[in-house]
Amino acid sequence: MIESQRRAYLEALDITVWLRKPAVDDLAPANPERLALESGSGCTLLLCRDAGERASPIAADICRYLGDDAVWGWPDPEQDLSNPSVVEAVDQRLITRVVILGAKLAERLFDDAIPSVLKSAQVVVSSDLDELVLSGACRKSLWRMLNDAGSTARP
Repeated sequence: MIESQRRAYLEALDITVWLRKPAVDDLAPANPERLALESGSGCTLLLCRDAGERASPIAADICRYLGDDAVWGWPDPEQDLSNPSVVEAVDQRLITRVVILGAKLAERLFDDAIPSVLKSAQVVVSSDLDELVLSGACRKSLWRMLNDAGSTARP
């Protein structure tokens, strides 16, 4: 019997069907993007497009809002294999929250299969920093997402 037919048959009999949840390693991209990471000891990994973005005033506002020493990261232009991927960074730095600033960056990092949880970290995808600067609605959405993700500080 075909798996989909078997599952439909069991559901028709009102029998709960349990499906195997994909392993975390199944969610990792086949060719992971390497990240350049800035020093930081916090539990939050903030990912932006490039190193220059972390110096913007909105980036400083995000760090103040989080209230911890967040780790900033961006795709390594040289793709140095000694630099970690997102999955490796979560493991190595005991990250519990990954905030990706920009949907295109998130798609690039995860090959269009963006997980909501990655190992021990909740993954949040926000507007990119350019949109956050221009749009109050985007900023409000980011603050709401960070609140829902268990931010340590509140304005």
